[in-house]
Amino acid sequence: MTADRSTIVVFAKPPVAGEVKTRLAPPARASALARAFLVDTFAALHSVAWADLVLATTAAIDPGLDAELAAQIWMQGDGDLGARIERVLRRALGSAPRAIAMGADTPGLPIAALEHAHEALRTADAAIGPTDDGGFYLLALRACPEGLLAGLPWSASDTFAATLARLRERGLTTVVLDAWFDIDRPADLERLRGLLAAHKINAPATWRVLNTPTISVVMPVLDEERRIGAALADLATLDGVHEVIVADGGSTDRTVEIARAAGARIVTAPRGRGPQLNAGAAVAVGDILLFLHADTTLPSDAARHIGRALARPEVIAGAFRTWTIADEPRPWFAPLLHLADLRSRITRYPYGDQAMFVRTSAFRAAGGFPDLPLMEDLELSRRLSKQGRIHTCAASVRVSGRRFVARPIVYTALVNIFPLLYRAGVSPHALARLYRQVR
Repeated sequence: MTADRSTIVVFAKPPVAGEVKTRLAPPARASALARAFLVDTFAALHSVAWADLVLATTAAIDPGLDAELAAQIWMQGDGDLGARIERVLRRALGSAPRAIAMGADTPGLPIAALEHAHEALRTADAAIGPTDDGGFYLLALRACPEGLLAGLPWSASDTFAATLARLRERGLTTVVLDAWFDIDRPADLERLRGLLAAHKINAPATWRVLNTPTISVVMPVLDEERRIGAALADLATLDGVHEVIVADGGSTDRTVEIARAAGARIVTAPRGRGPQLNAGAAVAVGDILLFLHADTTLPSDAARHIGRALARPEVIAGAFRTWTIADEPRPWFAPLLHLADLRSRITRYPYGDQAMFVRTSAFRAAGGFPDLPLMEDLELSRRLSKQGRIHTCAASVRVSGRRFVARPIVYTALVNIFPLLYRAGVSPHALARLYRQVR
C-alpha cells in the first residue's frame, strides 16, 4: 500500500441507449452524452499523478470503451446506491489509504476539487463535495464503517445534508469542498454547454456531442401496423437520431399503439402527407428534419452522410438515392423495380421517398410543405432551392416496391412522368386523381 496514493472510483452505468441519462435527451443522444461524459472524466483523471483509477459499473461495457478509459473495471453489486458505494469504497481502501467516489456526470470538474479532497484526507477522515441540487459530486474517505451510508435519501434535495450529518454522527471529521454541479436535467446541460463555450472547463468529447447537429425524424403514417414496428426498430439502431416523431393521419389499426410502445412521439393531423409532415415538423426540436416514409429504410451511416452534406454552408437540404426492393421472394419483374430509381439519380429536386432532410430553419423559412394533394415534396424542393443548394447523397435508402407490385407499368410511368406534367402546369389536383395510394 503506497502512503500517498488514492483510488478514485467513478460510478457509472454502461452508456446503453434507453438506460442512461433518459431525462437529458432521447435514447441515442443520451447514450452518446453518457459515453462522452465517461471519456472526458477518465481523460482528466489520467492527469492526476497520485490516483489509481477504477470504473465501478453495473454491467459489462463494450471493449472499445474499456480500452479508451484505461481503468480497472469493478462491478458495483446489489443493493441501493448507498450499499454499492460502501462496498466499492471498502474494496478500494483495501489497496490504498484513501478512496474517492465520484460520478461520471460531472465532465469538466476542476482537478483542483480532487486535489483538495486528496489533501483534506491527510488530516480529516472524510471530504464531501456538494452539488447545487442538494446532492454531492464527490465523497472521499480514509475509512468506511459498515452501514455508513445505509438508509440515506438518494437523488433528493437533502442527500448532501443527510450524508454530511451521517458522517459526523459516525465521528468522522469531515471537510466540505467547494460546490459544483452534475448533469441531471436539460438545464444542467445548457449550463455545461455555456462553460465549455467560454473555455472555463474542458471536456472535448462532450463538446463534440453537444455540437453535433441533432436530427428529428418525422414519419407520416396511415394504417401501417405491418411496417411501423420494424421501421422504428431500424431507427433505434442508428447513431445521430435525436427523436422520432410519428405523424398519424387517422389510422384505424394498431399503428399508433405500436409506435407509442416503441418510444416515438405521436402527433395527429389531417390525412395527407403535407399536413402530417408539417404537424410533425412543428413539434420537432432537432437542428435537422429528416422526412422518412414507413416503407423506407435508411443506410446505417445515414447521419454521417447528412452531416457531411450539411457541413457545406451552401447546402441547406438533401436526400438519398433510392433502391427499390420487392417485399416478397424475388418476382419475375424484380429487375424492373429499379426503373423507379433512375429518377433519384438524375433529378435536381428530390421526392419524399428519398428521405429528404433539411435544416430546420430553412424548412420553416420555406413555409413547410405546401397544402397540395400531390407533388408537395417536389414543390418544397423547388422552394428550398431558392435558399441554397440541395445535395443528393451517393448512398441509397431501401424503398418497398409495394406500389410497383400493385401497378408495375403505371407506377413507373407516374414517378417519372408526373414531375414533368407538374412542371408543365398540370394541376396537382388533377394528378392526384390519377394516382392511387397503395398500402
